[in-house]
Amino acid sequence: MKKMIRPVIVMIAVLVVFLISSSLFLFSKTSGDKLPNNFYYGNIAISNLSVAEAAQKITDEIRDFEAAGVTLMHNDKEAELPAVAASFDSGVSYNNFQFEVAYLETKLAAHTQQSRIKTWLRKLRNTATSLTPTYTINQLKIQDFIIETFPESTNPAVDATFVFTDKAIAIEEERPGKEVDWDVFYQELDKRLRSFDSSAIELKTRTDYPDIYRRDLGGLEAQADELTATELTLVFQDKELPISRGDIASWLAINRSGSELSLGFDVARIETYLQDTVAPQVNIAPQTPRFEIENDKVSSWQLGKDGYELEVATSSRLIMEKYVGATEAQTIELSYTAIPSDETASFDIKELLGTGHSSFAGSPKNRRHNINVGAAALHGLVIKPDEEFSLVKSLGNIDASGGYLPELVIKNNKTVPEYGGGLCQVGTTLFRSVLSTGLPITARQNHSYRVSYYEPAGTDATIYDPWPDFRFVNDTGKNILIQARVEGDDMYFDFWGTNDGRVATTTYPVIYNIVKPPPTKIIETDELKPGERKCTERAHNGADAWFDYTVIYPEGSTTTPEVKRRFTSHYVPWQEVCLVGKTPEPVVEPTTATTTPETATTTPSN
Repeated sequence: MKKMIRPVIVMIAVLVVFLISSSLFLFSKTSGDKLPNNFYYGNIAISNLSVAEAAQKITDEIRDFEAAGVTLMHNDKEAELPAVAASFDSGVSYNNFQFEVAYLETKLAAHTQQSRIKTWLRKLRNTATSLTPTYTINQLKIQDFIIETFPESTNPAVDATFVFTDKAIAIEEERPGKEVDWDVFYQELDKRLRSFDSSAIELKTRTDYPDIYRRDLGGLEAQADELTATELTLVFQDKELPISRGDIASWLAINRSGSELSLGFDVARIETYLQDTVAPQVNIAPQTPRFEIENDKVSSWQLGKDGYELEVATSSRLIMEKYVGATEAQTIELSYTAIPSDETASFDIKELLGTGHSSFAGSPKNRRHNINVGAAALHGLVIKPDEEFSLVKSLGNIDASGGYLPELVIKNNKTVPEYGGGLCQVGTTLFRSVLSTGLPITARQNHSYRVSYYEPAGTDATIYDPWPDFRFVNDTGKNILIQARVEGDDMYFDFWGTNDGRVATTTYPVIYNIVKPPPTKIIETDELKPGERKCTERAHNGADAWFDYTVIYPEGSTTTPEVKRRFTSHYVPWQEVCLVGKTPEPVVEPTTATTTPETATTTPSN
């Protein structure tokens, strides 16, 4: 019996060892850097390629797709939505859509090593795996592009409304409108971007129905006349704001009680009116005090001023309480909040913390002007402890009222003035100042394409009102003073404050995936004289870049001893675009024909 048991035990042991070995083998990872079979990135086949080969193929496909743009169609009209808006200055160039290629090899490498059983099952089932491309879209700019390019696609509905004259009250009839079906459009755009599909998108529209119809207002004229008959004046400090009867009528809404209709004031409509029409006349941002460094000492050269902000909800309630039902003219004081300026007594500004520099040699006149206006807007600002600094907010109104000059952007083969040219020089220089100071950066976007002013690639920061913005936080625990210097073709931002012992370093950018730009694109235009030529910035290679930013904090700091961050940048190949004035068609002299009832003769013209 014992002789029989021993072989059985041996057989069981061998079987267990076999099963364990098989399991270990089946569930072990395959070696090598080849991607599995039936593997895709979007619709790009990358099966059995190495990580490097796949990354290069994907990058090439993305470059081609970005260069081609996305074709949009509406009725018989067609236009190309470019990945990047062409401009005559990098500061007014922006992305409509952009693919994320940073860490592409890392993402792909995660799929090279899989268990042998999973690989076997994949081959058996012949199932495909597709990674979804990641990208960002600029909805605000895309919608602006579509509305400007296809104006017939959008016509907002108009509500029926009361019209007041000196003699009578009447009803102006409603008008239905139409608008692009944005939900459908973005679904289609998402499909194209996910699969690098170049097929055109047909813009679908939907009816935009009015909220109020003539039939709703019919018979309510007497009520509207009575409710809006009283004069109304709103007051902010010493400023009087008379409100027209038509504006007051816009606050009316229809109340339904069964089959009965009546008019009443809608507080939400009053709030909308105050926010859109009155607040811009009331709201004033506080004026921050400005300081300069003179003989290594801080001196004040501009005192702060309080700001004001309309309290919309409270003011609306006051109007409802005092105006509704009143029979005599009403003057109502608006409610507002005073926002005190920061008059810090002690600034603790002792030493230079960091400096950023860039060169704008070769810049045209308008660009130089805007750079100086932007530098002046930041010079002398104090950033309080723990404050998040916003460059867009600090630059003020980026339009003519802020002292800026426009540059040109090409839209639908025409040049359109846009503000902001040169301000990316400010953003890039400030970015470099923050890096040298060792502050945490909360928002930064690279330019759409490489710009000679901002080399080396990867060390730039673009801004565009309202987005993208450049932001950072003052985490030094003390105030930081910004000092701007423009010396010839060089721009500097100096950060002054109290050194807490932190040390900031950056590596030199690694630049890769260099791609040559497409040939120059020629667009004929009626805006220039025949044969006259006007080109955007010269062509630039596309590329990707990264660098590491490390901040080491002193002992005893409440912050992590070392913070490291990698900044990545993706630049599309920049195709030079030239507008050329159309050559007029040759005029063909008409012939003169003389005809009689019986015969017709043609006489050549002289």
